[in-house]
Amino acid sequence: MLSNYLKEKTATYHTEIESKLESNKLFDGTFSDENYYKMLQVNHQFLKVYENPIKDFLTAKDLTILAQTNFDKTTLIEKDLEELNLNKLTFPTQVNLSNRAEAFGVLYVIEGSMLGGNVIAKTLKKYPNLASENFNYFGHYGESLGKSWKSFLAYINDEFKTEEELNQVFEGAKKAYVDLISFA
Repeated sequence: MLSNYLKEKTATYHTEIESKLESNKLFDGTFSDENYYKMLQVNHQFLKVYENPIKDFLTAKDLTILAQTNFDKTTLIEKDLEELNLNKLTFPTQVNLSNRAEAFGVLYVIEGSMLGGNVIAKTLKKYPNLASENFNYFGHYGESLGKSWKSFLAYINDEFKTEEELNQVFEGAKKAYVDLISFA
């Protein structure tokens, strides 16, 4: 099953980006506004580089079945940056996705990060300086997050089954993580 394969093959990348963004500080009470701002800016850079190239590979079937998936998270994160008076960065990096499977590998990283983002948004609401923030990006799925994630996983498990496809999806996820890590 693709989702298990990806979870296993990307575990070290996931751990590395969490370390670079100091996510562990969320739960010991030492996460700062600056940590949150960095997290937003890294994710903003990542989304600016990847969102449009991903869309180029999506089929009408993808868009129909994944209708609950938000394919324009850049707008949400830019709204957060504006509300916090943070600068939007400019990005020289361009991504080169080779195929639909790679695009779905990147989407796996983006959609998976929403699970952590939901936890981040709930935790940050406890911080006095951030308690009134909207968390447009990290909290945008709200109560539908679990359903959206399960639908996404079911879809990719059905769509990509051959060894070649599994490797292509993994390559996309790997590219995504390597870039996220380099942006941090």
